[in-house]
Amino acid sequence: MKKISITRCIILILATIIVFQSSYFPLNRVNADSDEIRGVWVATVLGLDYPKEATKNEFLLKSRIDDIVNKTFDCGLNTIYFQVRPSCDALYPSEIFPWSVYLTGEYGIAPENNFDPLEYIIEKAHAKGISLHAWINPYRVTMYESDTVPEFAKGISFKGGDGKTYLDPGKDESKELVIKGIEEIIRNYDVDGIHLDDYFYPSCSYDDTATFNENPKGFSDIADWRRDNITSLISDIKTTIKDYDSSIIFSVSPAGIWDNKKNNPLGSNTSGHSTYSQSYADTRLWVKKNLVDVIIPQIYWENGNSAADFKTVLDWWSDVQSGTKTRLVIGLGAYRADEAKSGSVWYGTNELSKQIVQLRAKKQVSGYSIYRLESINPGLKDMLVSKNSSQIFTDLDNQPWAKQSIENLYKKGIINGYDDGTFKGAGKITRADFTVLLTRVSGKNAEFTDNFSDVLPTKYYYKEIGIAKALGLAGGVGDNNFMPESNITRQDMAVLVYRFLNSEGLIDNFNTANYEEFTDGEEIRDYARNPVSALTEMKILKGYEDGSFQPYGLVTRAETAVVIERLSALL
Repeated sequence: MKKISITRCIILILATIIVFQSSYFPLNRVNADSDEIRGVWVATVLGLDYPKEATKNEFLLKSRIDDIVNKTFDCGLNTIYFQVRPSCDALYPSEIFPWSVYLTGEYGIAPENNFDPLEYIIEKAHAKGISLHAWINPYRVTMYESDTVPEFAKGISFKGGDGKTYLDPGKDESKELVIKGIEEIIRNYDVDGIHLDDYFYPSCSYDDTATFNENPKGFSDIADWRRDNITSLISDIKTTIKDYDSSIIFSVSPAGIWDNKKNNPLGSNTSGHSTYSQSYADTRLWVKKNLVDVIIPQIYWENGNSAADFKTVLDWWSDVQSGTKTRLVIGLGAYRADEAKSGSVWYGTNELSKQIVQLRAKKQVSGYSIYRLESINPGLKDMLVSKNSSQIFTDLDNQPWAKQSIENLYKKGIINGYDDGTFKGAGKITRADFTVLLTRVSGKNAEFTDNFSDVLPTKYYYKEIGIAKALGLAGGVGDNNFMPESNITRQDMAVLVYRFLNSEGLIDNFNTANYEEFTDGEEIRDYARNPVSALTEMKILKGYEDGSFQPYGLVTRAETAVVIERLSALL
């Protein structure tokens, strides 16, 4: 039976009342299958986020959790990854692990009144509509050489060259201990998920040859044996969780690079620490075999980084996710911006803001998580509120029929507004901009060697229009011209969307005479009649209240948002 306190029941009743009073963020917890995940890591090791200073004082421990939950909510975030096991210790009363020294300042000593931080933060988070995932470090036993090694870890651990002690992943007893600890959490607490960080086999030197020789499990290569040890743990954790409660989410946040292409043809075009070759964590395999519900690679590099470019790594993970059931969430390095000095690409909020736009433009990506809570300074908080607020633009009441579409596409990074906070939905859109949006929502790429004659390489839309031409999505207007700066008409918009859907195999049989139902149907040009007929039947395009289609009418920004979102829903 999970712990459900009287206090929790009261808070949930109050939350039900408050939801009708709040117009900022809904208090329903994130839907793990469909909603955008906007997470934050709350680190407890070394007191990074919680508590700031170790204490046994119940009031101070509660107050700090209140601050954490309120800040998460105020930033528009909806998921907390709360570190409950930084080493072989616990921030909750456990029958397996001792109380954490990072909580009270003394190893094995409980807070006042046996205060339970995990139970309390679950109650507070859920009352705000925030999901709470218990974050554990599976293998680390100690942080320092002088730290106490628990009796239960002796004999199933090794000391690394960095002075830390680690559970030996090759020992079956190590796996059993980790899983037993997870079972204790999910049976006693109303957590929304179990989360593992990126520490598997350590990067330092260590000796596990005796364990390998003792039980090679049919492997002749120790590297393959190590990877199998980690994959076996991941698989058994998911089975354990799902056998108990299929709604509990299992997630892992590995280092961003699976492997480098120079060493592995399946890897990314990067040069950095490899989880596959150095941590022996085959994270790509876990996604492909759906061994985790959510993968959160830590892509803590900037766009243009020579060793690991953000977009390059984002694209690689997006390709890996395609066709799988594993949700892809991107780990963002807010600490880089918080620590940046003037002149750094990370200084301010521009780089992180750009990364959120980039990941939202990927249909394979389901959200992001910020490392870490204390790195969200006032400037970053304002940026997150702007990106996540349901009140994104100040002038959407002028087009209420398009408001939801505009906000959804903005949050996905497909469209943007103006610096003054408006969207200007009545503004007209050019052929170039519409094509850019169409290419962006498709998520497709293509090599191209030529472009339209009037699409210049210096223009921001050069690449997208080139891709659209190579994919057969964009046709010219004669003499290899595209007229990119001209405003797009409704019938030309229909043609572009029709070509796109046709390339995706989404155009089925339709009444080719549908266009005749419009009072001005005869004014629609021959080349646009089939597209208009198909798209009106598919309810992607509609006519006006007076029964007209207005084929030569210019498309507005608001109309574009509605069409693009309807199109996105079909992909």
